[in-house]
Amino acid sequence: MKRICFLITIIAMFCSANALAQDVILKNDGTEIKAKVVEIDDHQIKYKIYEYQDGPTRIINTYDVMTVSFENGTKELFNTQPSQSIVKTFDNPSYPDLENEFISIDTDDDMMLEFFKKYNYTEYYEDFASACKRRSTGKKLLGAGIGVSVASVALMVCGQLAQSEAVYYFGFGVSFVGEGLIIASIPISAAAGGKKKSIKNDFAKRELGLHSNIPELKFGTTANGVGLTLNF
Repeated sequence: MKRICFLITIIAMFCSANALAQDVILKNDGTEIKAKVVEIDDHQIKYKIYEYQDGPTRIINTYDVMTVSFENGTKELFNTQPSQSIVKTFDNPSYPDLENEFISIDTDDDMMLEFFKKYNYTEYYEDFASACKRRSTGKKLLGAGIGVSVASVALMVCGQLAQSEAVYYFGFGVSFVGEGLIIASIPISAAAGGKKKSIKNDFAKRELGLHSNIPELKFGTTANGVGLTLNF
């Protein structure tokens, strides 16, 4: 009987020690997250789920957190007055109002990139930067196509005025190049624009809890082959 009691005591001590050997993030709404805190800065806490430390690093904003209790027994306070800190207001300049800031950016790509960079949303920043680069490529192709098309018209007019079939047909041939560049720019720009909208919609939904009704235009495979799809 003494052996059984001794074993129970050892098991209880082991479980108690194991329960303490973890960091605990206490959110403003009272939710506790058992975690392994990786990094803390002025705006965010990076952590891993305690039971899944080989998994991805997660991020939570510091203004959503009341305290972090570390496994060594120390505690760090963030929002000691949750009823005030939870309120999103421009009257408190130290409180980053992500929702209003995000919405106010609208279609300004440079500001959106700066927003993702400022708050360390690295994955969103890289994806959005890549989409912007593709959109820029599409615009360059469109500009080149328009320029070549204008030049082809000028050549054909000159050929007619000079009664030179060689110049006229050269201009006619150049027009196909211009049209090809313009056509090539359309799916590239459309896909890039759709990707940007998709990134912003995903951020709004996952990070801000907003549900956007912005339609997403995507270029890729469809049931009938390759083409554009519009998702609502």
